[in-house]
Amino acid sequence: MTTFLIAWLAVQTVSVALVWIFTIGLGKPAALARAPSAVVIVAVKGPDPEFEHFLAGLFAQNYPSFRAIFAVETADDPAVAQIEPYSRRMPERVALAVSGPSHDEGQKSANLRAALKQISARDDVVIFADANIRPGTDWLKRLIAPLVSGEADIVSGYAWVIPESTTLAGFVLTAMSHSLVAIPRLPFLNAAWGGSTAMTRACCERLDLDAAWRGTLSDDLQLTAVAQRKGCRIAAPREMLVRSIVGPDGFRGLAAEAVRWMLLFRVYMPATFAMAMVAITFAAAGWLAAFAGSIAGVPGAAPILLAAFGLMALRSLGRTLIVARLWGRPGLAENGRFLLADPLIAPLAAITSAICGWLALCTRRTTWAGTTYRIDGPQQVKVLARRKPA
Repeated sequence: MTTFLIAWLAVQTVSVALVWIFTIGLGKPAALARAPSAVVIVAVKGPDPEFEHFLAGLFAQNYPSFRAIFAVETADDPAVAQIEPYSRRMPERVALAVSGPSHDEGQKSANLRAALKQISARDDVVIFADANIRPGTDWLKRLIAPLVSGEADIVSGYAWVIPESTTLAGFVLTAMSHSLVAIPRLPFLNAAWGGSTAMTRACCERLDLDAAWRGTLSDDLQLTAVAQRKGCRIAAPREMLVRSIVGPDGFRGLAAEAVRWMLLFRVYMPATFAMAMVAITFAAAGWLAAFAGSIAGVPGAAPILLAAFGLMALRSLGRTLIVARLWGRPGLAENGRFLLADPLIAPLAAITSAICGWLALCTRRTTWAGTTYRIDGPQQVKVLARRKPA
């Protein structure tokens, strides 16, 4: 057991080092040689207080030429009322796409496919965004800059999750998400996250997203898989961390969300899922062995457990530096309570992540935004039930 614990501690040390390496040079201002015309496509289902924050952030962008297409299931979706004030003020910049109820595919996929039909020749860049992110004023600039410089065909951000409240479930889900933030930005590891992804219109047409998304539940993982098959270069700049507020309904809600994440990875990116399962199982096993060994008096177990908590404190300090460089004092205030609790949350987050991963191996059904689906394959999704609107 001692040999295993030493190996586990070494891996933990590497993970902490990656967080600190991630901070190097972080926070540089966005530089853009030119500003091509962009269209931002957002699938939305309301009402959602976070959508108000997204709308305010979107139309406060310091980017000169963009418009937005909001994709909804029905014209009377509550989100439409949230969009209307912006539509009245700037009708030339706001459009609505109505998909109707999805048939054997995710509702979000149906909404996005409806919006694709409204892309025009004047849109040089196509951007997909989630309605619950809180973009900074330079969000579009940072997404588009690598496309303008020719560094990539697709540029993706990554969610910096912030717990909505100080619940244990919210902290655990946040810790699970943060464990992926500092993964090295290598081409074969980069994925296109649906919350913030930009591509040239030519790349969008090459991917034929209307066909690629037909029958799918995960828009972003399917996009990533198709892009990898077609040899598209995906960049994920470190500065493209986008704030996203989460508030799971206790551990039941946390488990449902985390198992869905893992299930989608298993279906759409099985090789990535297999590697993730090895990593998260090893991490969880290490914590369990360290606790068990310390209780049983195994030589070296207790010092290794203490060292692991010390490393977690050092990791949280690195994450604090990330927040300070990207969002300053407001970011520190917003993330402060979680960052203080983060070192103690780490074992529970690792064990919960592994449990959810293993549950995903035998899961085919998931409920998302009130609709229950069965997933038989990447483009084999069945709608089983819909919750009636209140």
